[in-house]
Amino acid sequence: MSKRKRLTLGGALAGACAIALMPACESVPLTAAPGTSMTLIANPPFVIANGGVSVVTAILVEPVGTFVPDGTEVFFFTDLGRVDASGKTVNGVARVNFVADARSGQATITAISGGPAPAASPATGAGTGTGSASVKISIGSALPTRVLVAANPQRITSPRQATITATVLDQFGNPVQNVPVAFSLSGSLIEETLTSGGAPLFTDSNGQARDTLVTKAPAGGVQKTVTVAATTANGIEGSVTVFID
Repeated sequence: MSKRKRLTLGGALAGACAIALMPACESVPLTAAPGTSMTLIANPPFVIANGGVSVVTAILVEPVGTFVPDGTEVFFFTDLGRVDASGKTVNGVARVNFVADARSGQATITAISGGPAPAASPATGAGTGTGSASVKISIGSALPTRVLVAANPQRITSPRQATITATVLDQFGNPVQNVPVAFSLSGSLIEETLTSGGAPLFTDSNGQARDTLVTKAPAGGVQKTVTVAATTANGIEGSVTVFID
C-alpha cells in the first residue's frame, strides 16, 4: 500500500472514531397520543404545611381504550408547594411526589401529556380526551375543622395568669401543624391581656398553639369571667371561659 493510500485510510479511520465518540443526541420524550384520557388522584388529599407529602397518581388511557405504553412521560405543575417535574408510566400509571412548603392554602396540581385530540370524525375516530387533568390538595390552614381551647388553670388566683392552649384538628381528628391561630378576649369588664397581643401564633407538631392570659384585676375581689377565643385562618373557632378571683 502506498504512503498516500495509508494516509487516506488513516484519516478515514480517525473520522470514524470521532463519529463513534460523539455524544448521542438527546432523545425526545415519549408522550401520550393526542386525545388520551387522564385521571389524577392525590393520596392523601390533605397535608400539613412545610414538608407534608402527597403521592400524585396519573392514570392514562389511550383513545383506543388501552393504557399508554410504558415509559410515557407525564409533566406535572403546581401553583403552591412543589411537585416532581415529570414521571414515566408503568402499566399506564405515573406517580410523583407533591411536597408542601410553609404556605397554607389549596394547591392545584396539573398533569399534561399528549394534548387534546383533533376534531373527531367518523373517519378518524379521534379520541375525546384532553391529555391533561388536575387535582387539589389542601395544605395547612385549609384543613382545620375543629379547635379545642383549654386554660391552665381555668380559675386564676395566684399567680395572676393562665396558659391558654388551642388544639387544631382536621376532619379526621388529626392535629394540624403550622396553622396560624389568633387569640382574642371578650367579657363585660376586660382587665386582661394576652401576651401575643392578638398576633397569629402557629401550631406545633401536636397541632397546638399557646398564649398567656394575664389579669390586672385585684386579687380577692368579686369573681369575674373572661372568654378566650382561638380562631384559625379559615374561620374555625373554639373558646374557653376563665374564672378570675
